[in-house]
Amino acid sequence: MSMASGVEKLNPKWLPARTFVGAQSFPLTLDTGSSDLWVISNECKSADCSNVARYSQSFSTNLSITQMPFHTDYISGSVSGLVAAETVSLGPYQLISQVFGLANCTEGISFSEEGNSGILGLAFPSEMSIPGMTVLQSIFTALPDPYFTITLGSKLNVNSSSSFTLGQIDDLYANDLSDFFTIPVSKAGANDYTYWKISLLYITINSTRISLSPSSVQGVQHSQIAVLDTGTTLALGPTRDVETFWASLGSAARNDPITGMWQVRCEKAIMVGFALGQEDSYREFVLDPADVSWENGASNNGWCLGGIQANDEVDSGDWLLGDNVYSLYHAANSSNGPWIGLLSITNNASALAAFRQSRGPDLDSSTPPAVQIQSAAVSPEVRYKLLYGTSTLCGFIGGVVLTSLFRARRGLWYAFRKQKQK
Repeated sequence: MSMASGVEKLNPKWLPARTFVGAQSFPLTLDTGSSDLWVISNECKSADCSNVARYSQSFSTNLSITQMPFHTDYISGSVSGLVAAETVSLGPYQLISQVFGLANCTEGISFSEEGNSGILGLAFPSEMSIPGMTVLQSIFTALPDPYFTITLGSKLNVNSSSSFTLGQIDDLYANDLSDFFTIPVSKAGANDYTYWKISLLYITINSTRISLSPSSVQGVQHSQIAVLDTGTTLALGPTRDVETFWASLGSAARNDPITGMWQVRCEKAIMVGFALGQEDSYREFVLDPADVSWENGASNNGWCLGGIQANDEVDSGDWLLGDNVYSLYHAANSSNGPWIGLLSITNNASALAAFRQSRGPDLDSSTPPAVQIQSAAVSPEVRYKLLYGTSTLCGFIGGVVLTSLFRARRGLWYAFRKQKQK
C-alpha cells in the first residue's frame, strides 16, 4: 500500500466543525503537541470508546488497512490499533490515501466523557509515530504560504469563538501577517524541530515580575522553553516556579494535600503575563483572570482550581502553554526556519471587569510582593500525577491532557471556524 497522499482542493472556504475520514465525520482534538491522526474504530469495545462516533469500514471510500500495529502509552491511558490509509477531508482539502491510525483499543483516555473520536496532531513530522506524511505535511504541499492559525473558545465565556484556518488569516482576529508578534521556533534539546517551542523569559503576576529557575532543557541558557500546546488548557510549569508563583499570593492560594493541585480564592483576580520571545525582542502576553481561577465546575467552598499547575516530567520543554491567544504556526521555507506568530485577544480591562462582575468583590485586596523562594518538592505520595502523554512514539509532551477536568475550559471540536454566537 502506498502511503503517499494526494491533495485535492474542494470549494468551500469555511466548513462545519467536522473532519471526514472516508464518508464519516468526526469531532477530533486539535493538538499542536503531537503529530499523528488517529480515530477510534468500531472494533473498539472498551469503555473509553462508548458514546462517541467510531469509524466503520462500511462507510469507507478508499480504505486500506495494513497489519502494521501502532501503540501509544500515556502516564495514565493508552491507545493501540493498526496503521491504515483513507481519504480524509479537512475543510477545503481532500487528502487521498492519507495515513492514519485506526484505534481498536483505548484505556484511560476518557474520550467517552468528551465526545471526541480521536486526535489530529499538528506538531512536526519528526514526532510522527505512524510512517508516512502527516496531515499537515500533506496540506502544506498545496499551500503557497504554509501556515495555520488557531484559537479555541472558552466554555467559561459563552461569547468566545473558535477558529482554525489553513494558509489564510481569520479576519475576525487579524488582517495580515504583520499583525502578529513573531518568534522563531526553537530546536532546544533536540537535533531537529519537534514541537512548537519558544523562549519564555519571565512571568509577571499583577505586574510584579517573577524570575524563573534555570531551564531543564539541555543547552538552554538565559531563559526557559515554553511549548505551545493546544491539547492542554492549564499552564504547566516546573514545581519550583509554580510554588513561587502561588506563594506570592499568600493566604489567597493553597495546595491541596490530597491532589497536590493548587487552588486560589475564587474572588481573587490575578493578571498573569508570560514574556515570550528572545532577549532582544519579546512581548508579554496576559491571561484572562478567569483562566487563572477556574470557577466553573471546580469551586470548593470558595476555592477554585488554579489555572497554573506544577509538572516536572516533560524533558522537551519547561512549560506547556495552551491557546489563550490567536496564534499562527508557520512552516520553514527556503529563507527562514519555522516561526510562531502571537496576537493577544484579551482586553485586560474588559477581562478584569467581567471577572469582577462574575465573582464579586475581592475580600482580600492585598497581595504580598512576589519573591523568589526555595521550597521542597512535593512528595511522591502527595503530588498529583498530571495525565499527559510522554511517549516519543506519539510525540505528546504534556500534549493532550486526558481528563475531563483539564478539558473543562475548552470546546475541543475540530473546527475551521466556529462563529461567535449572536
